[in-house]
Amino acid sequence: DEGRRMKDDLSGRGRAPVAGAFAALSLALASGAWAANGDLAVKRSAGDSEISVRTCAKFAGAVCSIKYRGKEHIDTKDHGRLLQSAVFYDRYGECLNPTEGGSQRDRAASTSVLKSAAVEKNRIRTTTDMAYWLRPQQEYPKGCGRRKDVKQALNKEPRSGQILDKEIVVGLRGFPNVIEHRVTYHVPASHSHAVFEASTGYMPKEFSVAMHIDPATGAETGRRPGGKPMPVILATPDRQHAMGVYAPHQEGLRYGYYRYPDVVKWNCLFHQADVGARPYSYRCLVVLGTVAEVQENTRRLERQKT
Repeated sequence: DEGRRMKDDLSGRGRAPVAGAFAALSLALASGAWAANGDLAVKRSAGDSEISVRTCAKFAGAVCSIKYRGKEHIDTKDHGRLLQSAVFYDRYGECLNPTEGGSQRDRAASTSVLKSAAVEKNRIRTTTDMAYWLRPQQEYPKGCGRRKDVKQALNKEPRSGQILDKEIVVGLRGFPNVIEHRVTYHVPASHSHAVFEASTGYMPKEFSVAMHIDPATGAETGRRPGGKPMPVILATPDRQHAMGVYAPHQEGLRYGYYRYPDVVKWNCLFHQADVGARPYSYRCLVVLGTVAEVQENTRRLERQKT
């Protein structure tokens, strides 16, 4: 199951420095060169605090930090611990898996290539040529996705030619604690099937309380890991710091969450059959706050079809 796997080789990295203090509703850029290479930051007021979002050049402009009420919800303590996008083609799992942040073996820099990056007010936009997760024709002894008889990566190049356009908006009208994550995949060739992992967050393991919720009521519907049609919340045990994901109704939508020894993960993904060589666009909303606040705001988003 493409949603179930955790990116391998989380091999321990120093935590990326958190951006310094900013004025409310301001953006922070160290220089014009940073803007060109993907080190971008936005900070915006949200209730009694501020949400800060950073992208990192070393991950080809993927989101490397989200902080709210003094708690870092997305960090880079391990390789791959980001908020990012990916896609899995033809049920081969990681063996045919363009990934925004880069490949399995990346360390100091990303195999993905950032084509452009810009920040304006509360918006960050990037365009990235996504790397394949595995090296060309890398051996994969456990079997590729649902095709367990295949034991080798399908890609013959390190990069996919799969262009990803991303827009991050920090704070929506009436919903200051919501981050909008819009992506467009420019698919270069036809496929029989794709799982577009439009938004996925790899979070610190202290966000150990996980649940699916009914978007119409905000009520908890279960805590079993895996993929379901219901939105997801991950939270700290005291329920004071939580991150949820909700997507306005779109075809093929599924949500999931998964636990690993040092990290927890949620995703917002879309299944698509008979994929043609054309753009595919998706929108996921990341909701921050206490568990109660995330539940209530998800209910409000569902009611307003925002």
